[in-house]
Order: sequence, then structure tokens, then C-alpha cells
Amino acid sequence: MSELPIVNLSGYRFVPVEAPALLRADLHAALSRTGVRGTVLVAPEGINVALAGERGQVAAARAALDADHRLVGLWLKESRSATVPFAKLKVRVRREIIAFDGDASALRAAARPPAPTLAPEALRARLDAGERPTLLDTRNAYEVASGTFADAVHLDLGHFREFGDAVRAAVADGRLDPARPMVTFCTGGVRCEKAAPWLLEAGFDDVVQLEGGVLNWFERCGGAHWRGDCFVFDDRVEIDPALAPTGASLCTACHRAVAAGEVCGCVDQSSRTAADTV
Repeated sequence: MSELPIVNLSGYRFVPVEAPALLRADLHAALSRTGVRGTVLVAPEGINVALAGERGQVAAARAALDADHRLVGLWLKESRSATVPFAKLKVRVRREIIAFDGDASALRAAARPPAPTLAPEALRARLDAGERPTLLDTRNAYEVASGTFADAVHLDLGHFREFGDAVRAAVADGRLDPARPMVTFCTGGVRCEKAAPWLLEAGFDDVVQLEGGVLNWFERCGGAHWRGDCFVFDDRVEIDPALAPTGASLCTACHRAVAAGEVCGCVDQSSRTAADTV
């Protein structure tokens, strides 16, 4: 994988940003000079980064982020690809870097202390030893379809905004037990920064979040205890436990990853083809 020329960076930080539009303008100007492409979301609650470029370009992008005191040392996970999986650079202002549980979500999230994190190696040791905490997949259903931990619980989410209602329903029907130890996980960790504290506030006794999410698990534990691949929100669509693109394409109807050479069965493909030509 080391011979692939493009470095993909992803990471986030929850940190107060008093003037998101100003930070957005500064970052767009600085990152534009580096030649990287990707998406950066800026909100009053922090920043979410997904960038890609050649090694020198991403090094310059890291320096551009470090130039802001709020972003110094931002933890950015790396993976490699043959091409840049983004069409252009976009730096956007959002109300939240990840939408959650309603209009006041950002204010409520800011008041919640973060849930403890669990390093991938520590979780692997527990699973290797036969422990069975609830592994709660906080991602959307079409992401889960690409792969998840063995025996993980997911909530069939169409969007992360549904998380709170879905948890309450899962408790009511017995799929989730608030007294059982729980480890939450998502792709890179940003959703669990909101989900795990919310679960503790909602009455769950023992909740930790997987440090760095699935991408960090792949980097440090490979495919151990994992089944399948991992959906990603860029042109790679899906990566395997070695952090390499699988060659999958995206079904625009259901958003699932479709293996190379296959056709998604979610809709009548002949109808889709005809409709797409109109």
C-alpha cells in the first residue's frame, strides 16, 4: 500500500470557534495554496477534515492547519490511494460538524463531558479474551452494509439525526440494555463524540467510544473481529481493513457500496437506466 502516491487525511476536533466564517476564509486561502482537495467543515463546535493529495501537498496542508492555535496537532488519520478521491477543495461553514439530535444539538453537546475512549488494542484484547460488551454501530444503515464488527448492534439509521429516537426504540424492544457495558464506534470517531456522551446522559451505565473509529481500528488491528469493509464518504466509496480502496462504486439510489462488476439490486436497474437518460 505504501507505493500508492496519494495520501488521504481525515480527522476532527471539537473546539469553540467564535467566528466560523473567518476561519473558513483563512483555511480556504491557505489550503488552496497547497494543492490538496477535499472537504473541510467549520462550525461553532469545531472542525471536520477530509483532504487528499501528494505527500508534499498534505504536509503543507498539515502546516496550514497548525498555523491556527485551535488546530495545532490535529490528529489526522492517513490512508493511501492511487488517485485523489475528491473533485475539488471545499471549505464550508455548518451549524454543526455532524448533525445530531435537534435544533439545540450543538448547545447540548457542548455542555456534555466527553465519554471515555478505548484504544483499539484495548478493545481487541477484551474481544480476544471473550468479553462481549455491546458494540454499538452509530453509522447509517448503508454504511453498515459494507461491513461492521462481528455481533455489533446497529440501529438501521437513515441519518445520524435519528440516533436518539432509534436508541429509545431499541431500549424499549430489548435490543439495547442500558446496564450492559457498551463500546460505540463510527468511521472516524466524530459521531461517537456526540453519541457516547448522549448515551451516558440518557441513563446508560458504562459507555466508552472506540478511539479514532473504524479507520484507527484498521490501522492498528487490521481486520480482527471485523466482517467486510468500511464505507467512506469520498470517491473511494469503500476501503478494506488494509485501508486500500476496494474498487466499489456508489449506488445513487440507496447510497450503498456496490462491488466492482456488480449491479445494485435495490431498484429495477432497467428503469434506472432509462430514467437516467431523460
